[in-house]
Amino acid sequence: MRIYETKHEILDDEIDVTGKLTLPKILSLSIGVSTKQSLAYGVGPEYTHAVGLGWVVLQHVITINRRPESGETMTISTHGKEFNPFLAKRDYTFVDEQGYKIIQVDSLYTMMDLKKRKMARIPTDLVDVFDPDRVKRVPHPDKPDRIAEDEAITCEQAYQVRYSDIDSNQHVNNARYLDWAQDPLGMDFLRTHEPKEVNIKFEHEVRWGEMIDVKIAQQADETKHQIWYGDELSAEVSIKWTQA
Repeated sequence: MRIYETKHEILDDEIDVTGKLTLPKILSLSIGVSTKQSLAYGVGPEYTHAVGLGWVVLQHVITINRRPESGETMTISTHGKEFNPFLAKRDYTFVDEQGYKIIQVDSLYTMMDLKKRKMARIPTDLVDVFDPDRVKRVPHPDKPDRIAEDEAITCEQAYQVRYSDIDSNQHVNNARYLDWAQDPLGMDFLRTHEPKEVNIKFEHEVRWGEMIDVKIAQQADETKHQIWYGDELSAEVSIKWTQA
C-alpha cells in the first residue's frame, strides 16, 4: 500500500466555538488528502470525470482521541487499503506534533457513473496506482445505531440544499451531512460535549434545491440522527459523546 501524507495547520475558519476542529472539517480534510494523493498519482477528479466516473463515499467511521485546536499542525496520512470490483476501503490518520494519533477515519467507497447516477465497476488501472490489497469481499463497517420505531424524536430541523453544498461529483458534499446532523443539537449541548466516535452511512443522494428533514433521538452519551428527503432515508448517523 502506498501511503500519502501531508501537513496541515488548523485555521480559524476550521474550528467551532470551542476552538477545536469541527466534525465536518475532519471529513473535508480527509477527502482533501485523498484528492491530493490521486492528483499526485495522475488519477485525480479530472481523470475520473473524463471517463464519466466519480468516487462516492458509502460510510465513514471517525474515532476521535481529541480534536486539535486552532494553530496546531497535524500530519494527515491516507492509503487505499482494500478493493474489489465495486468497493474500496481507505483509511485516514491524523497525528499531532508530538506524534500521537488523535483521529482515525475508516471509509468505504464505491464508484458512480456520473451520467446514469448508478454504481459502476471500479477500473483496475484506477486503483492499481494506490497498490491496495485485492480481495473478494471488502468488509463493511458496523452500521450506525438506528433510531427505533418506538423511540422519541427529541429534536427535528428542516434544511434546503444549497448550491454551495454540491461538489464536483454533482452531489452533496458528504461533510455537509455532519453539519445538518449536529446543528439541531444546539449551542449548549455542542459546547459541553465532545464527540468520540461518529458513524455516518449514506443511503440516497439529495440534490440542489431539495428540502431535507433531520430527526434526532438524544440520550445521555449518544445521539442518533436520520436525514430524510420526503419518505426516503438519505443518511444515518450515530455519535457517541463525553462531557467536555
